[in-house]
Amino acid sequence: MRDLIQELVAHYGDLRRQLTRDLRDPHYAADIAQSSFERVYVHALGLRSGKKAETLPDAGIESPRALLFRVARNLCIDDARKRKTAQEWTRQQLVVQHSAPSSETLAAQRQILNRVVQALEGLPPRRREVFILFRAHGYTRAEISEQLNITEMAVAKHMVRATLDCSRVLAQLRSELIEDHALGSAMDFDNSTLTDDAS
Repeated sequence: MRDLIQELVAHYGDLRRQLTRDLRDPHYAADIAQSSFERVYVHALGLRSGKKAETLPDAGIESPRALLFRVARNLCIDDARKRKTAQEWTRQQLVVQHSAPSSETLAAQRQILNRVVQALEGLPPRRREVFILFRAHGYTRAEISEQLNITEMAVAKHMVRATLDCSRVLAQLRSELIEDHALGSAMDFDNSTLTDDAS
């Protein structure tokens, strides 16, 4: 184990330099390097005690340097996905802000958002986590399976159930909004009829 730690420490500087060159941010590179070192170390401890590590392969560590660099690469990819999701959301929000929606539209959007948040909060924790990783962060079923240490079939079942739960809530909300809109239109029609009759 000491040999492994010494080898990891020996390659840590190389990893950090490589990440600093690739990412062009020494602080971010240091964070990724530290997280990579930690994951490989935890994996090695799991192999030593006979436990299966959560996200890394089951075999012994043949090349600690290669594993360290591979884990760092995967962490960079995961973080890039998260950043892309956040940027897309920000862009969507800017588009919404520039279109100047009516107060009715804003109220409906708030109502929808509140219902969606309530629906997500009402899901069992594992189902909610799978749904958010898939829909919000863009993970594949295989990646979710590895990250949560469950089978791909379990991921698929959680996705189907979460989608059904959310679609029920959205269908109910849609019918409520349509009824509200229909009532509002009928009231507008009645008011215009009354004013025409009075003229």
